[in-house]
Amino acid sequence: MTRSNIVAAPDGVSLAVHAYTEIDRHRPTILAIHGYPDNHHVWDGFAAELHDRYDAVYNVVAYDVRGAGESSTPADRSGYRLPQLVSDIDAVIDSLGVDEVHLLAHDWGSIQGWAAVTDDVVGGRIASFTSISGPHLNYAGRFLRSPRTPRAVADVAKQILASAYIWFFLCPAAPELAIRSRVVPKVFDAVERIGRPSSRSPRRAVYRSMNDYLNGLNLYRANMPAPILAPPVQLPQTTVPVQVLVARKDYFVSPALQRFTGSIPAGSRIVPVEGGHWAVISYPDVVARLTGEWVDQVHRGASPREREKLL
Repeated sequence: MTRSNIVAAPDGVSLAVHAYTEIDRHRPTILAIHGYPDNHHVWDGFAAELHDRYDAVYNVVAYDVRGAGESSTPADRSGYRLPQLVSDIDAVIDSLGVDEVHLLAHDWGSIQGWAAVTDDVVGGRIASFTSISGPHLNYAGRFLRSPRTPRAVADVAKQILASAYIWFFLCPAAPELAIRSRVVPKVFDAVERIGRPSSRSPRRAVYRSMNDYLNGLNLYRANMPAPILAPPVQLPQTTVPVQVLVARKDYFVSPALQRFTGSIPAGSRIVPVEGGHWAVISYPDVVARLTGEWVDQVHRGASPREREKLL
């Protein structure tokens, strides 16, 4: 069970915030952000595993990104631009009554997370960041221009092929037709099964509405392809401690791209994990354990150099 409340974003959009625990200011707060085409329920398994492993150690909160789940929809596409999404993170943190949060994010949530930790204002409110299957868009653009060896060329080629769906999502009308005809949902269901352990019982389906699919297209259309095609010469930096969980069978966001993105901050930690793009669903216990470890290291006050020794 979660306790839900509505938080007003700066532009008036209503954000549905769901607390899996009571909020105790003396405990570290983990704030989770879902990706496309999910809603906050993608974190249900993680929250349950974290509770079983670390009962009453953390505050755990997730929210529905604007246009998804129980959150309202912006008036136009500009409401999905990254600066606005970063402002949403800031507004949610304000609503929790805590000084800082440990950010955990997947897919488009992780793209938002990278934008937040490299933001001069919001980054100061984030104690740590655990990124799963989502790059910083500017670094993704730099990655595509980075190959200097045959192996690197192959890595870039694989990512270009894996990202081909993005160009389809940027087309007018066609993606909506494919979603309403259930083609896109079936494809995503199939991709979600990649890397799922056969020995485990089938997981409970994450509820995704048609609006989650349709509204989420604006994340792509409002923010792409400019940062990838023309990344700035000076890439944004962060001092926030970052952990990147790299799923071995992620065919949307390649391990090579995730490792490249993970090189942004000093003292970061890159951890290979089993599973595909939706490892957060297939392996919630692993995500819970590694997130708890990272939060604990940071919460103990280890310096970047001390964290590097722990890696």
